[in-house]
Amino acid sequence: MIRAITPDDASDVATLAVTSELFPPEAIGFVQQMMADYFAAKADGGHACLVDDHDGRLAAVAYYEPLPATDRTWELTMIGVDRSHHRRGVGTGLLQAVEADLRTRDQRLLLIQTSATPAFDRARAFYLSCGYDEEARVRDYYETGDDMVLFRKDLTAPALESGSH
Repeated sequence: MIRAITPDDASDVATLAVTSELFPPEAIGFVQQMMADYFAAKADGGHACLVDDHDGRLAAVAYYEPLPATDRTWELTMIGVDRSHHRRGVGTGLLQAVEADLRTRDQRLLLIQTSATPAFDRARAFYLSCGYDEEARVRDYYETGDDMVLFRKDLTAPALESGSH
């Protein structure tokens, strides 16, 4: 069930972010702080976070935020799916829920940054399969040899039906 995050989910989100390899284990404190900041002020500042529960446990998370000094442009800061739920449509459903939320609020663009390393091949293929365009690449962004790939989706275009691209 896709729903808004609650404070009770924060610890599970941090664990999921590490076990799904969005962040290395040493970055769990960063994710915990991200969740604390979200509940302390970021949610009131427009940030949003959805989770998806399956069989009574957290299966996926998506965090997205408005980009300052832009006209209705958002960034998907984090999307992760528990490995036991990969290839079952959980990530696609959650990303579609993010897009639907932004469309209902008349938002314009959704951007996603990811790494160009082989470890993120599946993530990049996922974004392409969900109708995102590779918009830009910044060489050596994360570190030397690790480019940032920027994906973009126009939210004012009609939404595609699930499974068609």
